[in-house]
Amino acid sequence: MQRHPISRAVAPLRCVFWGGLICVFDITYSVWSGGRGFRIDVLDDAVGALLIAVGVFRLGALPVDGRYVAAMVFVRLVAFLAVLDEIRAHVAVQVSTPEFFLLHVFGFVSMLAIVVFARAMRRLCEIHRLHDAASSWSVTTILFVIVYLLPLGLFYGLGAVAIAAGESFRVDLGPAGLVAMPVFAIPLIHLFVSTSRMKRAALASGSRHPAR
Repeated sequence: MQRHPISRAVAPLRCVFWGGLICVFDITYSVWSGGRGFRIDVLDDAVGALLIAVGVFRLGALPVDGRYVAAMVFVRLVAFLAVLDEIRAHVAVQVSTPEFFLLHVFGFVSMLAIVVFARAMRRLCEIHRLHDAASSWSVTTILFVIVYLLPLGLFYGLGAVAIAAGESFRVDLGPAGLVAMPVFAIPLIHLFVSTSRMKRAALASGSRHPAR
């Protein structure tokens, strides 16, 4: 049986899923002394970001079309910068106002990159005529927009505006943050579902086109 080209996307997408899950369930402990410190991450976001970057870079290498390539260049860049940012975050130092502003801008860009990534996966399925999987990725994209881009993008956007205006901006969700964790996991779970549908569709397509 001939292996469908899209099968190469399954393992990298699993990396993105597990990396995202590690980043969502964020449990940290910070030690401060004299304005400096170190952050201990029980579920290390740097590891999660690295898994996402590995998956994204492998997916970006798939030959699809110009739109896909352009989208994945953007996503790859953001994924690489996210790894560097998570490494930086392990050293808990006070950041300057310009740095704080840039971090908020990058947070918004990261939310946008998540949606661009989901749309790129839909494009990948469309090119290979896996229509059910493409429809599933449409739902995944909508979930990322509703759960990530709109609320978190608004948070980062308002934060950047407030900082640029010289105002302080800080939100502490407290116990509500724990309640939000399962909600943030919903789009990732659907990403896993869409990946499984891609795999099944690819296997079915391969079985219809046996190797010669």
